[in-house]
Amino acid sequence: MFLVTAGAVLLVVAIIYIVLDTIIHFLKVGHITDKYVFITGCDSGFGHLAAKQLDKLGFHVFAGCLTKEGAKSVTESCSSRVTTVELDIRSTESIQQAVKLVESKLPPNTGVWALINNAGIVGLAAPAEMCSREDVQVALGVNLLGPIDVTRHFLPLIRKSHGRIVNTTSVSGRVAIMSIPYSVSKFGLEGFSNRLRREVWPQGIKVSIVEPGAFRTPIMNVEQILRDFQEAFDKHSPDIQAVYGGFELKITLLKCFESLKTIAATDLAPVVDAYIHAVTAQYPHRRYKPGRDAMWFYSPLCLLSDSAIDMVLWLLRFP
Repeated sequence: MFLVTAGAVLLVVAIIYIVLDTIIHFLKVGHITDKYVFITGCDSGFGHLAAKQLDKLGFHVFAGCLTKEGAKSVTESCSSRVTTVELDIRSTESIQQAVKLVESKLPPNTGVWALINNAGIVGLAAPAEMCSREDVQVALGVNLLGPIDVTRHFLPLIRKSHGRIVNTTSVSGRVAIMSIPYSVSKFGLEGFSNRLRREVWPQGIKVSIVEPGAFRTPIMNVEQILRDFQEAFDKHSPDIQAVYGGFELKITLLKCFESLKTIAATDLAPVVDAYIHAVTAQYPHRRYKPGRDAMWFYSPLCLLSDSAIDMVLWLLRFP
């Protein structure tokens, strides 16, 4: 009888928790037209669309762009509330200049409401043995060290507004399905985000992680990925090439990325919607998993043991 009663109480508590959790995540922040958001990687893809959507909602947006063409595209598609910022997140000096520009544009006693670390690259897709230190550093520079550096420099402005930080990782930051450089960088950003969230929570700052599944964005350039692989592959001896199947490895990679490109969602809205919720919700989620594959394949996969995950990925012929 006691177990039945205890079970019923736990069930009621669980239901109440789920209902309250759902309700509080629907609550929105106010005074949107007085809030400022900084986004990296706005040249194209998620960042570009997020800048446009936040602009439509009434936010002031600082859109970090690597190229002049990207900045021009943002300017042409947004209102005067959006300010483009020349930004190379691999450069501390560039980040510092961006902070100075933002500070000069902000009204007195106003901070940055949200920082969205969106910029990212795929990097070299090749076996670990074929990835040089430089290959790994390229991915780390954009996908991990860049966001860390941007966050570090913008924290005082975010603290001033008791705002939030949104870091874009990947399902590859939970399950290592891509290349060594990409997966390592995304796992690293997951760790940074989790630790940062616990550090800045007492300061009134919230941190959210967005883990997209496969989406067809400009960084998923299969032709360029294969060219980079071929260049790295050709640098190694025939013996090393043979270990990994020689020409067969390229065919395997080609099939994998073509398959990924086929199943990748063309509608980028789920990721942008996650950004928008993380920026506008009074109580944003700690983790967002936009994409059907992220929600229904990779999330359950993460619950399995390492040996089970290895077996599933092997059966699916992931490289």
